Amino acid sequence: MLKRTPYSNLADINVTSLVDVMMVLLVIFMLTAPFMQAGIQVKLPKAKSTVIKETEAVVISITKDGNIFINDDKVDRTQLASTLSTLKSAGEDVVFVRADEAATHGTVMSVIGEVKAAGIDDVGMITEMQRDSKRRR
Repeated sequence: MLKRTPYSNLADINVTSLVDVMMVLLVIFMLTAPFMQAGIQVKLPKAKSTVIKETEAVVISITKDGNIFINDDKVDRTQLASTLSTLKSAGEDVVFVRADEAATHGTVMSVIGEVKAAGIDDVGMITEMQRDSKRRR
């Protein structure tokens, strides 16, 4: 028979409360993660579109002020062509453009023109999905 010492009770650690806390934290992170959008704040125009993943390619963001960002890095308009050429030589062949709805049409088209001039032919526009105003029953 084993002899019990005064320290034998410390060998058993109750992890139930620890697991409860971890589960609550996991649920909180799972619920809040979709709302945490890192990156450039752009109010996207609404359009009937399909869902795409922005992480599949290079994302060019255009703010309402006309600032241009490539994957969260601000790029001067004069250096856009050389940056896109570098991306093309690195093997990037898909670009998504996220333009604020208040950005001028000329700015968006000039950026798309620079993308095409760099040799990247696969260009997509990221929009916010438009909700139907009529409820389906």
